[in-house]
Amino acid sequence: MRNQIWYVAVLIGVMCIIRFSLSAIAYADPQWLMTQLDIPLTSNIQMPYIIRVWAIRDVVLALLVAFANKNSVKVLLLACVAIDMTDILSAHLSSVAGLFNETQTWSLKLTAIAALIPELAALALLVFQNNQEQNKI
Repeated sequence: MRNQIWYVAVLIGVMCIIRFSLSAIAYADPQWLMTQLDIPLTSNIQMPYIIRVWAIRDVVLALLVAFANKNSVKVLLLACVAIDMTDILSAHLSSVAGLFNETQTWSLKLTAIAALIPELAALALLVFQNNQEQNKI
C-alpha cells in the first residue's frame, strides 16, 4: 500500500480494516461471530475451528497488503479477490448442499463482499493507472 495515490490507498485501507477487524474478532471469539451470522454452534461443532483458520488467513492477508510496496500490491490484491470469490462460491455451494439457510448464506457471502468491493476498485484503479503510464511511454 506504500507510495500509492491517496484514493487507491484509501480503498486498500478500507479493505484491510474490514478484513483485519472482522478476522481479529472472529479469531478471538468464533462463537460470537457464529451468533452474528446466525450459524448455530450445535449443528456446526467444527465451525469455530474453521472460522479461526479463515480469520488467521485474513489477518495475514491484510497485513501483507497493508505493508506491500507499489510493485507487489497488485498481485496481493488479485489474490484477495480470488480468495473472496471462492469464499462466496463456497457459501453458495454450502447453501445448495443444505448446510446453511438463505439468511446464513447471505451473512457468509456479505462478509466476503464487504472486502471484495474496495479491493476490486483498488485493483481496477491500479490497472488503469498502469495502462496510463504505459501509454505515456
